[in-house]
Amino acid sequence: MVNDTHETIVVLLSGLWTPACAMLLVQRRVERAGLRCMRFGYAATRSGLEDNSRRLASVVRALRWERVCIVGHSLGGVIALHAVATHRLTKVCRIVMMGSPYGDSFAARSLARWHLGRWMLGKTVPAWLACEKPQPPQGVEVGVITGTRAVGLGTLVAPDMPRPHDGVIRTQETRVPGMRAQVELPVSHIGMAFSRRVGDLVVRFLLQGRFESADDAPVLTAGEHYPPGTEREAR
Repeated sequence: MVNDTHETIVVLLSGLWTPACAMLLVQRRVERAGLRCMRFGYAATRSGLEDNSRRLASVVRALRWERVCIVGHSLGGVIALHAVATHRLTKVCRIVMMGSPYGDSFAARSLARWHLGRWMLGKTVPAWLACEKPQPPQGVEVGVITGTRAVGLGTLVAPDMPRPHDGVIRTQETRVPGMRAQVELPVSHIGMAFSRRVGDLVVRFLLQGRFESADDAPVLTAGEHYPPGTEREAR
């Protein structure tokens, strides 16, 4: 649990093609809980994964707060995990990944079949898809929020994308080995950045390291999906 909110700061990262201000509503909810926030902007199309990861690491190391949590929407989540795992950011204690394509991205690979699509994806997305995926370092708790409302750009560029998905990212693509908890909600990919329910769950994980009470978390076997709004605790 984050016992002293005055010694903790939360760094927010938006997703691909969205400015840092896209995380404003999440920021307001986190700040109302007593946590300080800052938004980190990055150039996903012009800069590569390593450059963005290095820049984030430099910012985190320069912060005067003892503890750092990171919340990343979509691509922002995987940049956060990559930075923490690659650069050994010992200040970071928790990461929330909102609709982040950890394992793969069916939609991005479909978009990359066209020259214009590859230009739109830029440098960071292809680098992430090609790299060896880092796992959460010891002592870093990762919470994953997954959307299941199939509304978004991905349904246009990849109409054959297997369900369940959030309109851009498939459910199975968001799962992170070693994650502390995962929750599935009936929200779309872009909608989760503006969802009150998502914002509340982000705050709860930052403060408590869980999305719901452990007594309410269903235990599911491989291949099952969680009822919308419920959590799976990693055991």
